[in-house]
This record gives sequence, structure tokens and C-alpha cells, in this order.
Amino acid sequence: MQLEQQSVVQATKQRRFRMKDWILPKYGSDPWITLTSFLLMVFGTVMVVSTNMGVSVGSTRSLIIVLIKQVVFMCAAWGVGMNFVSKLFNYRIARFWQIALLLLYFAALVATFVIGVDINGSRAWIQIGSLFTIQPSEFGKPLLIMCLALSAGSIHLLPKEKRKFSYVFRYPIIMLCFSTVFVGGLQKDFGSLAITMLIGLVGVLIPSYTSLEKWQRGFVITVGMLFILFIVGCYLTDIFVDLFGNVGLMRHIAVRIENMKNPYLDIHGDGYQPANALYAIADGGLKGTGFGTSVRKYGFLTQSESDYILAIIIEELGIAGLSIVVVGYGIIFWRLIHWALRASKQEDKVLLCGVATYFVAHFIINVGGVSTLIPMTGVPLLLISAGGSALIAVNIALGMAQSRISAIRIATNDIHERPPHPKREKKQKKQRPKTKEIAVKR
Repeated sequence: MQLEQQSVVQATKQRRFRMKDWILPKYGSDPWITLTSFLLMVFGTVMVVSTNMGVSVGSTRSLIIVLIKQVVFMCAAWGVGMNFVSKLFNYRIARFWQIALLLLYFAALVATFVIGVDINGSRAWIQIGSLFTIQPSEFGKPLLIMCLALSAGSIHLLPKEKRKFSYVFRYPIIMLCFSTVFVGGLQKDFGSLAITMLIGLVGVLIPSYTSLEKWQRGFVITVGMLFILFIVGCYLTDIFVDLFGNVGLMRHIAVRIENMKNPYLDIHGDGYQPANALYAIADGGLKGTGFGTSVRKYGFLTQSESDYILAIIIEELGIAGLSIVVVGYGIIFWRLIHWALRASKQEDKVLLCGVATYFVAHFIINVGGVSTLIPMTGVPLLLISAGGSALIAVNIALGMAQSRISAIRIATNDIHERPPHPKREKKQKKQRPKTKEIAVKR
């Protein structure tokens, strides 16, 4: 009896409260994703402070405010997204709150159009106080990933007559339609719209059900034709420049295509930002000019802490700075695809591939725009650019992914289930019948 009591005491000591339970994501999460995302956020915070030195010349107070804001954003993103969501997310809860979250998102888009503030020609932010703004469209991306996963997981639960594409993916379709009208049309945020559409495309193509094969082939053919049209219209001819240049509401698209082809045509006008981004990359070279020594952040790149932060990273840190970003993104993408291939459930495959697409699409569009390889669309570099909405949204997506990775690891016997907390064991002991306790004493 004494030996049993000693073993219980030892087990309780081993499972007692630990600070890392409040800091780290759910038990069984992928450590590579956890560590890499945290280091990228720290690196991004340092670079945001460095870029703001150009705006806060002679004002230490302004620089401290920027640092505090970014640290608050990072803590909120890590606490709400990576920690809170990873521990509480499951498909049952998500399905229960799905409609409510969609209605909340639609209301936020409408509110953005009605009371939103215009920043750099895009009405995509809602002002909160004097220091903070929120961009609702950023939260639509993890919400779309969740809706796609729930739709893919519900196919086998439906009767055969209801296994139609329009019924199975009704919520993602409605969401994509709203995004097209509000994000692309009214907010003119074509970068976010393109990423949202790519996430939707991947989410539709992943599930392997015979009732969806016809639609999946149609989507592949349609996307292929649109890609060819994009190459011809942007790179081989001036069709898009002539077409959009004559339409007042879409003239900015023609300007960005012209800047992609030759940003030096109007270097003191519309080509000022992309040209200075290329100058910053060229000045950085292999070794960089040194941390904090960028010249282009002193008024040459007005969005150096957000859309063009990669140009400042390369200017100051050279190839090493670029390698930090590329390797970090590569690790996160590799681990997400690794667990997607090991997942047995269709909804897990869709969710993990959707989060991977989220990362890759942001990276390609941001890097392509900064280097003028594609038209600049103004999307942030995830985990690195300044701002709170994108940082919290991507951590929510990673939190969902970490929750499902933990479940996959337990299902595949990669790890064992975590032992219950000591407080739960005490409650279970109190609920045991007294006859068993008497039997043990005897």
C-alpha cells in the first residue's frame, strides 16, 4: 500500500503545473513549426524597429511605441492563436460556431465599407482608438481554411443525393463570393483576394471523392486558362495595360503592371516605390550594409515596415537576411505537408494543405511584388511585416494546424496521450464509490 501511495505522489509531481503549459501550444504539436514561427516573429519585430528608425529620426519615444505595439501584437498572436486555438480547436466546436463566425465576418466586411479608413488607396481597415487598426479581410483566410476542412469532412456523412459540389462547399462558396465583392471590388485589395482564391482552389482539389472529380477537373482547366491569360496579358503584350488604363476604378492595376515591366519609366511618380525597392536590394548585395544602416528606409520606401520590409532586410543583411526568411518559410511548409501526407482524414489534409497554401501564396506574392517579378499587390510578409491583424490571423491558422497535428501524432502512435491533470484525478477519486475504497484498505 505504501508503494502505491509513493508511486501516485511521484506521478503527481511529474504532472504538476509547469509554466510551459501556458506558453507552448497543445501537447503533441510540431516543435519545428513552434520554434520556427516564434523565431520569425522575433526577427520580424527586430526588423520592424529597424525600419521605423527612418520614420522616427530624433524621436526615441516614437520608436519605443513601435516596439511596444509590435511586442503586444506578437504576444496576442501567440497567446490567442498558437496557444489558445491549438488547445481548444476541434471539428465539433468549429462546426457549432461556423455559421456564427461567418455572419461575424460578413458584418465586419460591411462595417469596413461603411466606417473603414482609407490607407494608401485601400479602404480595408477599421480604426480602433488612436493607435490600432484592424483588417477584417485577414481573418477571412483562416476562417475559409476551417470552412473548407469542415466541408471536406462532411461529405461521407451526407446521403448520395446531397453529395453535390454546390451543397458540400456551400459555405466556402458564399464566403468567396463575399470576398470577391468586398475585398476585391470595394477594398481594391487584389492581393488578399488572390490568396483567398488560391486557398479555396487547393481546398477544393484536395478531397478525393468521385462526386467531386468532375468539378475538380473543371477548376484545373479554368485556372490553367487564366494563368495563360495572365502571362500573355502581363508579360507578352500590353493588353491589360490598355484595357485597365481606360477604366478609372482599375487604372491602378495598369500602373502596377507598367511598374513591373519597367519601374524606372516614372521614377519620381508611380514607379518611385518599386524602383527604390530594387535599389535597396542592389545596395545589399551579398553581405548587406549592416543592421540598422539602411538608406532606403529614410523616406524612400514609405511602406518599409510592411509591404517592402523584405527590401530593407536584404539591404541591411544581404543574402543572410533573405536566407532567414526562405529557410523559415521552407521549414513551416515542409512540416505542414509532412503531416498532411500522414493524415488519414480528408478534413485534416485540407486544413494542413490550406495553411501551407496560405504561407506560400503570401511569400510568392510579396517577394514577387518587391522584386517586380509580378505586379505589386500589397500583401504583408507573414510573421515578419508590421501589423497585428495578419500576425494574429496567421497564428490562428497555425494553431488550428498544430491541434490537428497533435491528433494525427496520437492516432499514428507517434506519441502517447498526455496523462490527466492532478486536479482531474482528485475529482475522479471523489466520485469513486466508497465500497472500492474500503476494499482497497482491507
